Amino acid sequence: MKIVIDPQDPSPKFKQLMTQIQRQIVAGALIPGEKLTSVRKLAAELNINPMTISRCYQSMEEDGWLERKRGVGMIVARQGLQGRMENRFGFIEPRLKALIDDAREVGYSKSEVMALVMQYWED
Repeated sequence: MKIVIDPQDPSPKFKQLMTQIQRQIVAGALIPGEKLTSVRKLAAELNINPMTISRCYQSMEEDGWLERKRGVGMIVARQGLQGRMENRFGFIEPRLKALIDDAREVGYSKSEVMALVMQYWED
């Protein structure tokens, strides 16, 4: 599990952590049944409060992303993720809409934006 907390990002560390774990699950980098890094170990790696990680894991468990397995710790949920994985667009939609709005505001055409997207996609 690769997590990077960006100190320049104005969103809370809790939210950054949750979003990155969810993205890894949706992308298939974390698969159902896979064990997550322990709270203590991840807190030490990221140099953040263990309660932040514990709260994130608990919230994700309540939302059905994770499940607690006795003697193992937190694992990626084995059931109920299919709908979330089919709705991957939700992870990029707000920023995509903002990009389109910004591009329109400064006078880019649809074809210019598409060309830029293709250029950066290849990088």
